[in-house]
Amino acid sequence: MKEQTWKRKEYDTWDEAFRALAPVIRQQSVRVASYAQVLFVQACASSYGTQTADGAERMNGKYAELAYKCGIYHQLGKALVPAEYQVWQGDFTEEEQALYRKYTSDGRLLVARLQEKTLRQRTRRRGTDAAEENPTENIPWLMIRETCGQHMEKWDGTGYPDGRKGMEISPIAQVVGLAKELDRLTSETKSEDPFAEAYEKLLAESGKAFSPELIDVLRSARAKCRAVYRKYLPYTLTIPKTIPLVEKRKDRPMGLDYSAVMNYENGNIVSYEAIPWFGGIAEDPNEKEEIADVEEQLLRLDLVADMSFYFLYEAADALLRIENCKLDIEAIVLKMIPSFYAQGTQLQRFQKLWKDQPIDKSKLVLTIPQKTYLALGKENKETVKRYLKNGISIMLDAWEPETLSAETVLEVGFTHIRVSAATHLKHETADAIAVLEEKGIVLYSEPSEGEDAARWLGACNVYRKSAMSHPIDEDEMIKESLLRERNE
Repeated sequence: MKEQTWKRKEYDTWDEAFRALAPVIRQQSVRVASYAQVLFVQACASSYGTQTADGAERMNGKYAELAYKCGIYHQLGKALVPAEYQVWQGDFTEEEQALYRKYTSDGRLLVARLQEKTLRQRTRRRGTDAAEENPTENIPWLMIRETCGQHMEKWDGTGYPDGRKGMEISPIAQVVGLAKELDRLTSETKSEDPFAEAYEKLLAESGKAFSPELIDVLRSARAKCRAVYRKYLPYTLTIPKTIPLVEKRKDRPMGLDYSAVMNYENGNIVSYEAIPWFGGIAEDPNEKEEIADVEEQLLRLDLVADMSFYFLYEAADALLRIENCKLDIEAIVLKMIPSFYAQGTQLQRFQKLWKDQPIDKSKLVLTIPQKTYLALGKENKETVKRYLKNGISIMLDAWEPETLSAETVLEVGFTHIRVSAATHLKHETADAIAVLEEKGIVLYSEPSEGEDAARWLGACNVYRKSAMSHPIDEDEMIKESLLRERNE
């Protein structure tokens, strides 16, 4: 434990004690107070905590403002320790942990002393502070004392400072304790939507840290608690820092844009197609070219493999962001340079990619046009098979079953298929799709032409449709996905 040079002091007013808290603790207390007020009002409406006479008297909607004050001052005891011990650290020694946890009982005593001073000021009596807590029947003072002393107690008896259990814990302390844990989780969870994850974690604490009845209160107050979270979002958002392997400078001459793939049955976006672009055009620096415009030049300069892995790494970076943010996106489908598959095996470079950027590689899907696959020689077709056997997901693009049978598709081992629009509404295509669906192949479709084709695809259980949306960059894709999920 560090040598102490900080001098413990006494406080004459609430504001003086509150200002002695570290700034981060004051900010947290304001957020906790807002959550606590929302939960308290809902708890009163749900008759939570009214099983005892004391609870029935205190869990009353008229004390909503008091509930806010309980949240504001629940950590007041931390004003009695140095700032470095006001925030819990994982490397605290046992002595430092004990010092930190003592803020609960110290807080209750501090509130009692502030009450005594307030009463003396009102009656203009003088004297020394009480060395111990004097009893009181004043409900507001009692609720603040109980909040300070008991908000870290747990329903199952595993909390502190006294190990209280069940109904031994004051209802207002349980409410503020839940508010504090909600704020802690939303502030510390490494996700770009911490609220949803924090909410689910708290539901799992029913009967453990919190009473089942109080968790039911949280369920009822979910929307209002989320509104509090959004209000303080600039202070609590913890976006995970994803370290990219591709430097995305504004002036770079190539990159990826993303186009949504929709489930046209329910309108949800299920994945994104990553589309390579090339820039650096002297006459028009804002103009972009696609693969078809530059593939011949890349072949001539022997850059196909290197450029393909540049795009693979950039798509892997985007996928890692998606995984870190826990976004509901099933895959990034990378439109590969078609001649990549004629370059010979690149399996060692793939293995290095998975090591460099540890993602779920099944969610990074590479495309190969059917006409490209059919034009490959025997050796290069074996390379494609080898990729697939080593867990690399490959989509056969623009598939036409009359040219390449479903049996051949299964024999090669393709993991994804995108059905060509030219084969829609054909009985033979429907039969071939049924064979692939039975084997678990992930089915996509090119955009359907007309309602009849859309209904036909639905009857074939092909719901993932390449969208005709305007491509967006990676940051826009992430922001769009976050906004969509937060509004659901």
